[in-house]
Amino acid sequence: MLALLLALQAVQSPLAQRSDSAVPVHDALHYDIALTIPDTGNVISGRVETVWLIAGPEPLAIDLDSAMVVSSFQTPGRRAGIGTWRREGGRLLLPQRLQVGDTLVTRIQYTGVPAAGLVFATNGSGQRVVFADNWPDQARRWFPSHDYPGDKASVAFHVEVAAGMQVRANGVLERVDTVAAGHAVWHYRIREPIPTYTMVVGAAHFAVTPMGNAACQLKCVPQSVWTFPIDSAWSVDGPFRAVNAMVDLFTEQFGTYPYEELAHVQAVTQYGGVENSGAIWYDNKAIARHTFPERTVAHEIGHQWFGDGVTEGDWHHLWLSEGFATYLAALWAEHAGGDSALAAAMSGAAQSVFKSKITERPILDFETMDLMGLLNSNNYPKGSWVLHSLRGLVGDSTFFAGMQLYYARFRNGNALSSDFAAAMNETAGQDLTWYFLQALTQPGYPDLVVRAAQAGDSLTLTIRQVQPEAWGTYRMPGLEFLVDGRLLRVDVEGRESTASFSGFAVAPEKIRVDPGGWWLHTTRIE
Repeated sequence: MLALLLALQAVQSPLAQRSDSAVPVHDALHYDIALTIPDTGNVISGRVETVWLIAGPEPLAIDLDSAMVVSSFQTPGRRAGIGTWRREGGRLLLPQRLQVGDTLVTRIQYTGVPAAGLVFATNGSGQRVVFADNWPDQARRWFPSHDYPGDKASVAFHVEVAAGMQVRANGVLERVDTVAAGHAVWHYRIREPIPTYTMVVGAAHFAVTPMGNAACQLKCVPQSVWTFPIDSAWSVDGPFRAVNAMVDLFTEQFGTYPYEELAHVQAVTQYGGVENSGAIWYDNKAIARHTFPERTVAHEIGHQWFGDGVTEGDWHHLWLSEGFATYLAALWAEHAGGDSALAAAMSGAAQSVFKSKITERPILDFETMDLMGLLNSNNYPKGSWVLHSLRGLVGDSTFFAGMQLYYARFRNGNALSSDFAAAMNETAGQDLTWYFLQALTQPGYPDLVVRAAQAGDSLTLTIRQVQPEAWGTYRMPGLEFLVDGRLLRVDVEGRESTASFSGFAVAPEKIRVDPGGWWLHTTRIE
């Protein structure tokens, strides 16, 4: 009965709310993408064959930017029940009268100049490079798709480029075919379903360095580093030197790496790193300047489990991706540098939250429709603090067991915050919904004022929460106080909490609040 009650609560909870503006009805199962990248200029041509699962009577709506001119739209093997396709702005609509559960194949040929999503540039050596840069919804700019994180699919790429260029895409390289006119076609395939924002191709002259295998205790993961030749030596010996140890750690902590291999690719992108499934992009300029940090590598590798392996089912639950990856980078810091490195990482994250105006909004902010605006301190550092405080609340054993359950349950699929909360409730054997509601749906953080009053043999601690009314109050069970070397715990709840302790014949000289650093808060001692 308790399990049923919790399940009903989860469905009705804001933790399960969705707010994306365009949610597709039907389900893309597999994309087969043939793409020709020109030797000069930026006019691409493509042919995309997609397998769809029909889920209702609505027309099949396919995202494809109007800059892509469709020359052919076919439904191989289907005539009955299929209408005539039409374009409405950035979508192609295909009326259909198929049965729920039927599959439909579409084959679309097109050409055009991508307005975004596929970047044509030159690297520091003056060589031509081309890279997909899809996040958040720019895949539609260069191939027809359901460009939405809640519809994952497997994908095969067949990319034609000038001979001498190399191509990196998701998955495993199956073969390279030499074709006429000095061109080659690179064939990649990833069998696991991934979100469209991580379906990418990159073409350049690369230096490729095999990094060996990682995580062979469960499944060997071959890794490689793809950089522009001038940057190869520094990259391999610098920020990418520990990639195998990172995959080993996250495999041990969370479970099997979700894909067959992992490539680390220097790329032209507007971001510091992009977590493309099995083929991570890293900022070309920072690598060229030799300023690219190892923590970004850990962050993007962490995304392979959370963000890629388990993908947010709605953009407004982005913390399930970015907050998780930020915390995994902190876990790598803890592994490599010990408790002090973890404390430094979380302190830096806290300072980002304290300084940000977005802190006035909750992490689950269903009012915003600005997807780029979701790349904020709420979803990154504050999201990482949601996990860190949860770890402190339930302990390491329960925390990592809950993370493993969540990953195993939703791997290759999608999840909402309610799904993560349910996995943690199940693992902890208690209802932690109160914690997730305050952490994810309340703005701000606790701002504490602590007063210590000594009388006789007793010390009374009074803790007031003085943050703005709009932020609400926070429960902090077992908040620790280190008083002259003695550890005390107080259950903090509401605007004022009080607890008394014996054995204090004199007023304390030194009080530390939350010495373990498990809670996101500011504190003053009166």
